[in-house]
Amino acid sequence: MLFSIFRRCLSSDVSMDVSVHDVDDDGALKELHRASGGPWGVASVSSSFIAWLTQIAGNEVMKKLDEEILVYEDFRTEIQLKLRQSFSENKKVVKLQISCSQAFSEGGFLINIEKMNLKEDVKLHHGYLIISAHIFLSWVQEPISNGIRHISGILSQPAMNDVDTILLVGEFAKCPLVQEKVNEAFKNKTIVIPAYPAEAVVSGAVVCGHQGSFS
Repeated sequence: MLFSIFRRCLSSDVSMDVSVHDVDDDGALKELHRASGGPWGVASVSSSFIAWLTQIAGNEVMKKLDEEILVYEDFRTEIQLKLRQSFSENKKVVKLQISCSQAFSEGGFLINIEKMNLKEDVKLHHGYLIISAHIFLSWVQEPISNGIRHISGILSQPAMNDVDTILLVGEFAKCPLVQEKVNEAFKNKTIVIPAYPAEAVVSGAVVCGHQGSFS
């Protein structure tokens, strides 16, 4: 049986890797296509979010936040949490640190929201940034499309004709939209998603390391 493994590197939180393996009768894995991919993971969505914030808040405000490392770490955590939620909701609510909320309130953030005609889509309310889901969606669609396009390119190769299963692991695999789009794009494949897809990357590496499953 052949597996196409679609994964986002947990260690780097940057890329989406795709590899193909043959599963031998004894359960050992033989690599048929080495891992390849691009910057289409959760970090890509976080970067888009921060770039969007910078457009509204301005470089000076964001430079002040640069001095507080935890602010950006909180941004990334919030993005991860929102990606795990359904996109059928009209709004996405991002919790802000007190210092971040104050910086936005005191700066030109609210004024720029009006200037950019975002008054109906973005609100700053008691330490929370409320964003229309369609804006959030725009940051997610491109990395998903790039990942699916890359997988399709690999599966179009004659040597991959027997691939019948796609395994989704990594943080990005927790996103319902990723799961939905992969299922839509590869209806003729069996899509497998572990209960804990992000943790599966580390667990799988440990198991394979001990058992020497890769050849």
